[in-house]
Amino acid sequence: MLPRRFPLTALLAVFFLAQPALAQRVQVAVTVDHGPTSTRLVLTHTEPVGYVIEEGKDKLEIIYSQPVLIDPPGQRFEAGVLRRFEQRRGNRLVLRTGESFRGFESFELRNPFRLVLDLQSAAQGAVTVEPSGERDPRAKVLVIDPGHGGVETGATGPTGLREKDVALDLSQRLQRRFLRDKRLTVVLTRDEDRLIGHDERTAIANHNRADLFLSIHLNASPRSAATGAETYFLSSDATDDAARTLAALENGSSGVDEKQISAGAQGENLDLVLWDLAQNQYLAESSLLAERVQWHLNALTQTRDRGVRQAPFRVLMGATMPAVLVEVGFISNPEEEERLRDLEYRGRVVDAIEAAVRDFLRELDRLQSPMFDSGRP
Repeated sequence: MLPRRFPLTALLAVFFLAQPALAQRVQVAVTVDHGPTSTRLVLTHTEPVGYVIEEGKDKLEIIYSQPVLIDPPGQRFEAGVLRRFEQRRGNRLVLRTGESFRGFESFELRNPFRLVLDLQSAAQGAVTVEPSGERDPRAKVLVIDPGHGGVETGATGPTGLREKDVALDLSQRLQRRFLRDKRLTVVLTRDEDRLIGHDERTAIANHNRADLFLSIHLNASPRSAATGAETYFLSSDATDDAARTLAALENGSSGVDEKQISAGAQGENLDLVLWDLAQNQYLAESSLLAERVQWHLNALTQTRDRGVRQAPFRVLMGATMPAVLVEVGFISNPEEEERLRDLEYRGRVVDAIEAAVRDFLRELDRLQSPMFDSGRP
C-alpha cells in the first residue's frame, strides 16, 4: 500500500500547531543604564502582561504569568549592583545582583507597557532618603524632579553652565532642607546625572503617592536680555506663544511630538485628554502652589516677576497630585548665569522654594481640615 500523501498546506498547519506559539509571545526588550550609585533596567513589553517580583539570595526574579521572549536573553556586566541577567523557563527573568546591591524600587509606565527597576547600591542612599528617628505616619510626600540629565543637558549658558547640573544641585539642596522635618518624606526623581523620560518622572511621583510634584528647570531665550523666574502648571491651552514655545522645547527634549499635544489636535491624542482630566481635580491646588512659588522667588531673589503661567508640559502630564514646573531663571542671560553659579544665590532660590512649599502645605491642611467652612467670612 502506497503511503498516503497530504497537501503541503495541511502539513504546514500541523507543523505550526505542534510548535509553541512563539510569534504570539509577549516580547520584552531589556535596556540597562548604569549610574554611579544605581542601575536602572527598563523592560519594554509589546503588550501588558502579569508578573510578580521575588527577591532571593543574590538575585531578583521577575516571574511572568505566561511565556515571554526576552531580548537580549542574557547579558553580563562588570562587578557592581548587577552582575548579569538571564531568561529561565520561558517565563522568568533572573537578575543576579552584586555585592554592593542594597535594595530596589520598581514602577510601571504605559504606552508602551514598561516595567522600570532601580537597583540601588550600598554606596549611597536610595532616591527616597529618610532622616534618623521615627517618621510621622501622617508625613507628606514631596517629589522633587531635577530637569533633564544624562545626554539631555537642557539649556547651556554663555560660559558653559548647564541646566541639568544646576537643576540637580538645587533639587538636592531642597531635599536636604526638607529632610530635617520628620513630617515630610522627600523623593528625587534622579539623584545623579542620568537620563529619565518625562513619563517616568510623574510615574515615580504616582508610585510614591506624592502630595505634590515640583519640577526644577532653568529657562533660555534667543534674547540674551531675557531674565526672571516663572512658574507653570498644566493646561492644554498655553498662556501665550512664549509659553507654548517653551513647552514645545521641553517636550521635544525627550522626543515628544508637539503636534500630538497641541490644543488643535482635535482629540487625536486621547492621552492628553486623560492627562488633563487627571490634573483637572488638582487645578486649584496646582495654581495655589505655583502662586506661592512665584511670590517667594520674587521676594527672596529680587528677580523679575514673569508670573504664573500655563502650558502643556509633558513632565506634568499624568501627575495625580498638585504639580508645577519652576523656571528659576534664564541661564542664557550672562548676568543671571553668573548669579546661578553663585552658591549663595542658589541658597536664596532654595530658601524661596522651601518657604513656598511650606506655605502651600499649611494652606492645604487648613482647606482639608474638617473645621474649615468655605461659607464663613
